Amino acid sequence: MRGTLGRWLVGACALAMLCGGLVAAPAAAADDACRPGTPGCSLGGPEPAPGPDRGESDAMQSKSITTPKRVCSVYASGAGMGSYCVSGAGGDVETLRERFGSQTFQRCRYGEIPLGVKRPFNSRPDEGRYMMLRCLGNIDFDTYSGGRDRTLDISIVFVPTGTDTEDNNNGISRFLWEQVNNNTQLPVPIMQPRPNPTPLVGAPTYFTFQWIDPSSNATIAQGPFADRAQGGPFREIEENGFTMQAEATSLRIDPHQEGIEAVECDPSTPYREGAEPAEQPEDACSITFPRSSASARDLATEPIPDNIDEAFYASVEVTWQVSYGEDGSARSRLGDGFTMRLKQVVPVQEVQAPNQPPIVVF
Repeated sequence: MRGTLGRWLVGACALAMLCGGLVAAPAAAADDACRPGTPGCSLGGPEPAPGPDRGESDAMQSKSITTPKRVCSVYASGAGMGSYCVSGAGGDVETLRERFGSQTFQRCRYGEIPLGVKRPFNSRPDEGRYMMLRCLGNIDFDTYSGGRDRTLDISIVFVPTGTDTEDNNNGISRFLWEQVNNNTQLPVPIMQPRPNPTPLVGAPTYFTFQWIDPSSNATIAQGPFADRAQGGPFREIEENGFTMQAEATSLRIDPHQEGIEAVECDPSTPYREGAEPAEQPEDACSITFPRSSASARDLATEPIPDNIDEAFYASVEVTWQVSYGEDGSARSRLGDGFTMRLKQVVPVQEVQAPNQPPIVVF
């Protein structure tokens, strides 16, 4: 498995090259704490500045869901999906103000940016770093749980060096933040050419993929792909009766080479092992390379990094549809689709070369 990953990914694959990610927001110079008895504190203080509208489907989108017992924010991007929930139910009939009136509530909390989420470029590393910021708003301290209109905002902010990023775990902060959790990365497709592990000039190359969790390198095989050794473009998570699903709807491979067109594929990339081209499924994902990758740099339509020798530098784009639901209810769509983008190297040879895996010729 690791040998295959090393052969087809650039460096650490470019998990850092995934373009999907949370929207970057300017630094929030906000008072992130308040006391229940302070006038106006029920609004939770200043809200973090929203991120810029990038006009791309792979930027983060979120949706707030409020029930009598909890408030959740579901979110997704081209790299991952998840939910943050704060519950509020119990037998104590005292309001937050009555129970915690003398305590300071930590409205905002900092955390590390999840693996696989693209970090904004830090032009000031000596001055600070980017972190995830989560803020609870519209807290009604005259209710038991904080009220039905609570909100939860998620953004990435620049945090100056020296900022106190520790959590305040006093009673009221612990009560309202105790169920804030859950982040899941979408499966990353690792290119697996067939029938030859190194594509040959003039012979159809069929692209299949190993779908892995980028945080663990484990194969993700769920839903309709549960019995598939290579996994598939589907992921489902469930926490406390709340379900999110991500399913890929399209896949595109572009070698970025003159005279070699990009190909649009079924994300399940159907392929019959050992079958000749005429017997392959009509929607199999394939490219017939007209030349080797020895001339890749000279005929590239996009720059190829200096450390890649005699290989095409292809982009792979996967479009995901994300849905969510609660307690067995019908799922709703989140956003209009999210695009995951990454780069992978594709060496193409004229004939079998020394030290290459065995070649299968039709």
